[in-house]
Amino acid sequence: MHLSKEYELKADEIAEIVCTVPPGQVKRNFEPEHVKYSPANGYAAISSIPYMVAAALVEGRLTLKEVTDEKVRDPQILALARKVKWHVDRSYRDYQNAAVEIRLKDGRSCKREQTDAIGSPEIPAPRELVESKFRANAEYGMVSKHANRIIEVVSGLENSADINELTGLLRRST
Repeated sequence: MHLSKEYELKADEIAEIVCTVPPGQVKRNFEPEHVKYSPANGYAAISSIPYMVAAALVEGRLTLKEVTDEKVRDPQILALARKVKWHVDRSYRDYQNAAVEIRLKDGRSCKREQTDAIGSPEIPAPRELVESKFRANAEYGMVSKHANRIIEVVSGLENSADINELTGLLRRST
């Protein structure tokens, strides 16, 4: 998504996407191809790098909306997923390192490497990112006004002796 935003990429401009991953990621996230490149349902899509990369590029986000049973049949996402290839870098650590190179039809190429996962101790996730992700995903189980209040209550938990308000909000939200 970083490359898509930085270069203002459109899915129809993309010729190929090469994901460089640690050795263990190939079996888990790219194979078998008939499952990973065309997941049967939202649950299967979660462990498919081709699907998740394509969905993020097409939709400009990656939330629960992108892994519904209906969304995994989106022809634009599936067409882009088929353009995702993998390359193994044996020096990469599992679940930490990855790189993506997007090759465009006009010959240009853009690349981004991530040496540590966002949300790891090395790269803490910014509060705004965590909150926006929570709000986007909360739409599936709660009213937005509850999501905002839950964020407020969680933000003050360390100074609170009582979590009843939080548990009450969570009960009402489901």
